[in-house]
Amino acid sequence: MRHKVNYIYYYHSVACRVCARGIPNMGSEVLESITDDLLSIPPLIFRGVRRKLLKTALANSEVDITPLQFEIMRLLDEVGTLHIAEIGEKLQIARPQMTHLIDKLEDLGMVERQMGTADRRTINIVLTGQGKNTLKEHDTRVRSAIREALSCLTDQELEEVSDSLRKTRDVLSKLQ
Repeated sequence: MRHKVNYIYYYHSVACRVCARGIPNMGSEVLESITDDLLSIPPLIFRGVRRKLLKTALANSEVDITPLQFEIMRLLDEVGTLHIAEIGEKLQIARPQMTHLIDKLEDLGMVERQMGTADRRTINIVLTGQGKNTLKEHDTRVRSAIREALSCLTDQELEEVSDSLRKTRDVLSKLQ
């Protein structure tokens, strides 16, 4: 339920930015349909695709890491060093839960805490070499699981999925 609330908040804020710019000649029925579609897609991706594929990929992993912990590792790999509050904010995770997740990742050697250079009271989280290697292995497994899941589609269906995803990404990137 928490993820659904986060998606609703996110898409509401996107919709407000779109409305602030204005959409000429758009009927309220079309806007309502777009709103419904925007709210229905993220939960489908989160539940139906991401979790299923991550569980498949993690089933063969020697490391006991949850999908949410991999999301933290992926963020750190993309962005670099972050304060624990920034990670929680970017991934919409409550601070008490963040502490537990980071503690577990640190125990596994995937991340480490480092003192801030400007303010030594600040503790930042950084991905370790072991964490980067685990993330690479995991990425390979997830990509393989995705290819396997998509292998049941025809060439035409694969083209349609690819075009739709590309268009969706392009449109959503304009809304931010």
